[in-house]
Amino acid sequence: MTALWNVWQALSGQGEQALRTRHGLGLRAFITLSHIQAAPTYPAALAQALGLPRYEISRVLGELETRGAVIRTSRPGESGRVVVTVTPQGGALWRSALDTLGMATAPALDTLGPDREHLTSLLTRVAQAAQGDSR
Repeated sequence: MTALWNVWQALSGQGEQALRTRHGLGLRAFITLSHIQAAPTYPAALAQALGLPRYEISRVLGELETRGAVIRTSRPGESGRVVVTVTPQGGALWRSALDTLGMATAPALDTLGPDREHLTSLLTRVAQAAQGDSR
């Protein structure tokens, strides 16, 4: 666990700095945007998926909405439930930020050489097992 924590801290620090410098975007906002980019979602489902309190998701969504990256709309017939969708501007921001994050973390990850893909596969399996997903 210590090794995973150290890797996370080092890479997320580099990524956060690059995201803030180039896009004015924090890592939490980037990760939130990544989840919404995959598919429109409800704020409550997003909070659960990210393991964050709803008030924090609301704050991050407000930041992203102010930037024009996401929109929140009510779905008719769903008792006022709100769905969050990425805008075209948000999609462009996400793709650009993803490239930035890749460039910021590449030097460290490239030290793995051909083991990079294998390690990624193993870490994905560990995450799935920890979440109770037996894929």
